[in-house]
Amino acid sequence: MASTTRKPLDYRWAHAVNSHALLGDVVQEICEAQQTAFSSKSYVNAIEADIIWSDAQQIAVMGHPPQVDGELSFAAFLDAMQKLARLFTPHEASFGGSMADGSRSSSPLIVKLDFKSMQAFRASYEHLRMFIAAFPYAGGVFVNADILVGPATTSDIAFQAREFLDAASALASIDGANAHKLVLSVGWTTSNAIEEEYRRGYTHEMVDAMLDVLKPYSHLQVTFPIRATSVRNSWEALQKLLTGPRNYGFTLWWAKTQIPDEELEWLYATFEEDVQAKHFADRTFYDILGFERFLQQRFASTSAST
Repeated sequence: MASTTRKPLDYRWAHAVNSHALLGDVVQEICEAQQTAFSSKSYVNAIEADIIWSDAQQIAVMGHPPQVDGELSFAAFLDAMQKLARLFTPHEASFGGSMADGSRSSSPLIVKLDFKSMQAFRASYEHLRMFIAAFPYAGGVFVNADILVGPATTSDIAFQAREFLDAASALASIDGANAHKLVLSVGWTTSNAIEEEYRRGYTHEMVDAMLDVLKPYSHLQVTFPIRATSVRNSWEALQKLLTGPRNYGFTLWWAKTQIPDEELEWLYATFEEDVQAKHFADRTFYDILGFERFLQQRFASTSAST
């Protein structure tokens, strides 16, 4: 059986699982892994999906703007996630969440729910409340929204930061004590049409604004979804997010293009190996196209040289 203690590096991400077909692929992969008692590390165990409001159906559905409708309802998606969670062994339910020193243990399954508007979030709230209450693992439900203006071409934003944070943090106590299950995933708006846009950096002002708005919610686990293509040229500003509370971490994301291996090496070394990595290590998730391949090649090269 697979180890029940996982670090962020041990997660293999499925990104934008917003259709029946993509969901079916993930379900099949996890079911096949269950047949071998999860002995392999090559199966998906972190699922990211996006939620929009459907005017046509008058419900929340899975999809990513500019989509305005979708075939898979949010309620049906959550039902599938709950069934997947039950495939893992009951023994693993005792693992996950925050340790006494603020470091992160882990759930055998992460479900990251990326809400694209406040309307979609409000329409999803009761389903989300019931899902979190029933979810069997700590640290496994990431509730995500872009709540502040970031390196985008517009100042438009789909959320009122305080309203979202108040509602999301309330999920930690509704239906009993669920704070150990919930991870706030709060970030900044971005624009990603061309390289000039997706290389734009995060500023000190953006970081300070986020730290300020989060002050009332310091009791919760927080991961900052950071666009991976912007990290290197924003590092002076971004590292402040990791030098504060130990319950703050990163989720680096990018799936549009392949990031060069040299840049992936910089990311890995900075977060996991450099002198400061004693403080930074095991606090960053990597939802990046090609990152698993990069790690396999890196570890193979390291093993061959020893």
